[in-house]
Amino acid sequence: MKKIVLSLLTLTALLHASYQKAQSYYDNKEYKAALKEAKASTDEYENPKLHLVWARSAEALGLSNEAMSAYERVVMLDENDSSSRMALLKIYKDTDRGELASELGKELQNYNLTPAQRNSLKMLTKENSNSLKAKASISLGHDSNINVSADGGRLDDYYGSIGSNGEKETLFARMNAEISYINELGSKGGWYLRSDAKLYYQNNFDASFYNLFVGDVSAGIGYARSRYTLYLPVDLSYVNYLEVSLLTQVNLQPRINISLSKNFILNLNVKYSNRDYGEANYKGMSDSSYGGGVGIYYLFSKNYLYATALYEDFSSTEAIHYSYIDKSMLTFTTGINYELSSWLTGKLDYRFRQGSYDDSSDLLHSSTEKRQDNYNQVELKLSHFFTKHYELYFSDRYGNNSSNYVPGEYTKNIAMFGLSANY
Repeated sequence: MKKIVLSLLTLTALLHASYQKAQSYYDNKEYKAALKEAKASTDEYENPKLHLVWARSAEALGLSNEAMSAYERVVMLDENDSSSRMALLKIYKDTDRGELASELGKELQNYNLTPAQRNSLKMLTKENSNSLKAKASISLGHDSNINVSADGGRLDDYYGSIGSNGEKETLFARMNAEISYINELGSKGGWYLRSDAKLYYQNNFDASFYNLFVGDVSAGIGYARSRYTLYLPVDLSYVNYLEVSLLTQVNLQPRINISLSKNFILNLNVKYSNRDYGEANYKGMSDSSYGGGVGIYYLFSKNYLYATALYEDFSSTEAIHYSYIDKSMLTFTTGINYELSSWLTGKLDYRFRQGSYDDSSDLLHSSTEKRQDNYNQVELKLSHFFTKHYELYFSDRYGNNSSNYVPGEYTKNIAMFGLSANY
């Protein structure tokens, strides 16, 4: 009977053990109680924050080996926790584990992600989500078809003319910058505010008519729990292109990220967009769209795999409008970001987009067949982080659009070298 009672008491203690209690003990400097509570919190062993309290409590008690093991579990569960990696690096150095310290030092570099992506990931994994992420890059490259045109000979045959220009190639310089900020409104695991901004400019050496400037700002409110984050942003974009203030665009895209496990993240989103072309010559291109998408991300070590799908339906907002505005688009993407060595990271991305139009495939010749487009794109990027924050990269992107509408057929290749800074 005594054994049964003791077993029941032990089981009750385990059921009520929790990360929050361990954290509370640690905050009150009751390190032995915090360590005991962390060990008993078996239901939360998948939570990296539990092992972080475990590590810090053991460290405060001078238990180096136990702290080291706990920090190792933290970085296994949360690959992006640089502070735990730094703490672990210090223990390796203090305990004369030179090889481990050297290997870990090489790993202390950023994921090859945008600031917004890094903040999204951080919301699911980090202990403190008040953060500012930024990235800036400059690059030089070559575009084989800056005007996104079909072959000149094919255009001559289609229009019954001679001397169609076709593709135009150019060298270019590109500059872009991104910044993302998250501020929690209260304690961890509740409401937060987020804002993002992007600037993009491309100067084409041999085709200035196609110089492009894009400015984008977004802001929204979100809600975070241990296994999911909800974000409700409003996004505003401005585009200067073809030597005019071409358009403004407003997007509403609520989305939710769900941590299915320590390795898998599921993204669900819906989208509404409105594009307004201000210039009279392009006013007939104004449209609105709605859609929805899903994505799955698998994170392993410093690498990740992803696959996404997005459906969008576009409708003209003008009574008199251009052709090929009313359409639906279905886009699939998949890819991998992989650390090839301690100094080289590779990213391979494949994209397929199918477009179905309400208009005929051949308005010029009064065809009754609806236009259909199939776009395939492959992109390879190789990156070398020569310091923790600075990256040299090369990328090559090839795209091919096949269509039963001849002027819509084209191929395009963009190759470039660049330098970026990530903070």
